[in-house]
Amino acid sequence: MSTAPRKRRWPLTLLRVLVSGGLLIYLVRQAQPAQIWQVWRTINVPLLGLALLLQLAGIALSAAKWGIILNAQGQRLPFRWLFGAYLVGQFVGNVLPTTIGGDAMRAVQLGRKISSYAQAGASIFIERLTGFLALSLIANAALLAVVLSGETLNTTPALRWLALGLGVAAIGALLGAIAAPWLQRTVGTYLPHRVQPPLQRVAEVLAAYTPRGQRLALVLLMSLLFQATWVAIHAICGMALGIYAPLLLYALMVPLTDMIGLVPIFVNNLGARELIFTLYLGQIGVPPAQALALAFLVFTVKLAVSLLGGIVGAFGGIDLRAARAAENM
Repeated sequence: MSTAPRKRRWPLTLLRVLVSGGLLIYLVRQAQPAQIWQVWRTINVPLLGLALLLQLAGIALSAAKWGIILNAQGQRLPFRWLFGAYLVGQFVGNVLPTTIGGDAMRAVQLGRKISSYAQAGASIFIERLTGFLALSLIANAALLAVVLSGETLNTTPALRWLALGLGVAAIGALLGAIAAPWLQRTVGTYLPHRVQPPLQRVAEVLAAYTPRGQRLALVLLMSLLFQATWVAIHAICGMALGIYAPLLLYALMVPLTDMIGLVPIFVNNLGARELIFTLYLGQIGVPPAQALALAFLVFTVKLAVSLLGGIVGAFGGIDLRAARAAENM
């Protein structure tokens, strides 16, 4: 295939590396590497093991949710395969030096298996959208709780508006997916005739894979449970380093970190995570070295579990070479 798409991505990739790398270097120098290492030497190993197990459980929960979305359209895939594909996606997105994401990898794997890349992409989009909706709900609930509880945690208006705006956008996107065929019939008539048939197919597939009723409630509940697990992992990693911060702080800090990380100027959320952790934990007296040690530990937990995807790819029958196809999507 043509290398043109790769060439077009290079400027953005370089920008992301510069922003993430520059921000990390600045924060680490301010906190002093020797002090960060001293904090790391105090890690509570049993708590670290618990965090690793919870991270693995979170991936299993996401794979099960993905299966429920697929089952609604008669795509009954074994949980073992879904879990393996999810792990491989994590490996590709977090470990391999590639410009693609784990979701693109999963789309290629599933598309080959069910013979429809459109349906594969729709199922992954809905799986991610419901997860993001749950994330925004937790962020906004935490912001409201901070105000009502009288906590002295300071959050800039920009971050509050970001959380609210992304939450509204997530709800709008979910409603838009349900109403996609109607929107296509209403708005699509004003578009060029040649693009109307493919848009209609996309709208129909997207609406078909968007759960309704009790199934939607179950999917959202599983999404909330996953995000709560992700917050708990941060709190446990904090305790492993001797940081005993209020759970409310984690419920606010973690979603905001992930939301800021969506801005395409960061590599795997690096830089954004460290900046937010330093700002919020500093408000309760946690030194920058401890805050950065926590940020690095959380990333290490995520990376360590992602490495299992490489083993699945090597021995589990899920083709890592599909990453090449995903990179050219």
